[in-house]
Amino acid sequence: MTEVAGSAPRLPDAVRLRIDLAYDGSPFAGFARQPDQVTVQGTLEGALSRCLGQPVATTCAGRTDRGVHALAQVVHLDVDPSVAVAQRSLVDLLAGSPTSPELRRRIDGLVGPPITVWGVRRVPADFDARRSATGRVYRYRLVDADTAAPLERFDRWHIGVPLAIGPMRRAAAALIGQHDFAAFCRRVPGRSSVRRLDRIAISRPAPGRISVRLAGAAFCHNQVRAIVGCLVEVGRGGWQPERVAEVLAARDRRELARVAPPHGLTLERVSYGRRFPAAPMRVDEA
Repeated sequence: MTEVAGSAPRLPDAVRLRIDLAYDGSPFAGFARQPDQVTVQGTLEGALSRCLGQPVATTCAGRTDRGVHALAQVVHLDVDPSVAVAQRSLVDLLAGSPTSPELRRRIDGLVGPPITVWGVRRVPADFDARRSATGRVYRYRLVDADTAAPLERFDRWHIGVPLAIGPMRRAAAALIGQHDFAAFCRRVPGRSSVRRLDRIAISRPAPGRISVRLAGAAFCHNQVRAIVGCLVEVGRGGWQPERVAEVLAARDRRELARVAPPHGLTLERVSYGRRFPAAPMRVDEA
């Protein structure tokens, strides 16, 4: 914001905000707004509109399906600061502060318990929550013990039979690198299914628990859940590890094993290179 001698400070035409948030996907029909459905985007935009006194439209780092969770979702939006309500809400940002703890608290209070707003900050106009992202990490959690605790049924896939991690790791190795993941992606007309998968880490953090982390620049729709479904089929002995490479080469979705259910999946991290902080950006990091 610049000042001219003898006049009020001149407001910028628009202020771009970055919102870092997390959510429990259980009560939502996915991230993206939908008519007559409760969604993360619809809930967040409703809260933002109340705080800023104007309609808003957000762009996210990665849309999540119904029931999928996020620890590190990021959205951006442009705000017209000439609106009086917005001026009051953005007062610290317009004065030069990079973050707004007060606006964060207000939004967090309006979105309800299933959503946590980690932070609100002003960003340059060329920041794009989706296009500026250089990497994303998803985690899928599994329970292969006989039973699962009640709360675990909301964020883990309960398999109920022991899985062999060694064969799962051998199968996953064939997916590393840049490939056409057509067999693992829900087809979207006009969009490529070529993606680069940098890492798949399969670990057992505790008895009866398995964690599958997948890292890459970007993922197509259903890709992570389709991969996990195939790896589980290997782990339970229904497929040989080599079968996953054959499915990849076939580029035919009909060759898939079961697609893993959504509730075990969490968007865990979004990276923005050296220029912007990675998510999750917590309040104490602002």
